[in-house]
Amino acid sequence: MTQSAVSHQIRRLSEELGERLVERQGRGLVLTEAGRRLALELDRAFDLIERSAAQVVGAANGTVRLAAYGTFASGWLVQRLPEFFARHPDIDLQLITVSEEDELSDRVADAFITSVPSQRGYRSVLLKRDHLIAVAPPDLGPWPCPLITTEVSPSAVGADWIDYCRHNGLELSTFQKESWRLCTHYQLAFDMARAGIGAALVPDFLGERGIAEGTLQRVYGEPMPTGSSYYLSIKFSRSQERALASLTQWLRAAAR
Repeated sequence: MTQSAVSHQIRRLSEELGERLVERQGRGLVLTEAGRRLALELDRAFDLIERSAAQVVGAANGTVRLAAYGTFASGWLVQRLPEFFARHPDIDLQLITVSEEDELSDRVADAFITSVPSQRGYRSVLLKRDHLIAVAPPDLGPWPCPLITTEVSPSAVGADWIDYCRHNGLELSTFQKESWRLCTHYQLAFDMARAGIGAALVPDFLGERGIAEGTLQRVYGEPMPTGSSYYLSIKFSRSQERALASLTQWLRAAAR
């Protein structure tokens, strides 16, 4: 659509509503207060249309968009999906990764696995409490050794290892040699440990995968709770949809 056509449509809409929707500011146009109110309401209306269409299509074809943190998706969920697909071949499960800042919304996904315990309008089911374990490559030399930390803030470098040692009544010097090896995500810490760079603290489900594969070994100490948990969240209004109900039932069983 050309610029002149857009201008014509805006002018017609302004005339029909009896309100100025835009005004000139410098060399451009900006929304008036009435224009901003209309834009907000239209955005809400289009959002409702989009969500309603997604629900109708999803309910009809058994499609479920499941959003989860990348580390949890790759470290815990993916290994269990073959069982889900075998049990529910009629459900088209689509995985989406999200960050901690992402909002729970139908525009993003139909179901979420996050650390947010509850949000208005959503039903949350506890799947797993988060624990960190210490792992290292099997052929790592004698202790102490380089330590990989995901606590990279200048004022708190290595805070995860300090807390881990305090939790287990150990001295940090028992583990640490040389300077810290820094990274920002558990998946990176996991990969660095498997590459032989040092020992790392990672979520138990991630570390146990490396141990089962033979690429990592457990290091002293008991698992340390982080205080976080993983929850499955689905809108109350949609929790009885067949595909979402099946996903909820399966995830609860898989997490036991």
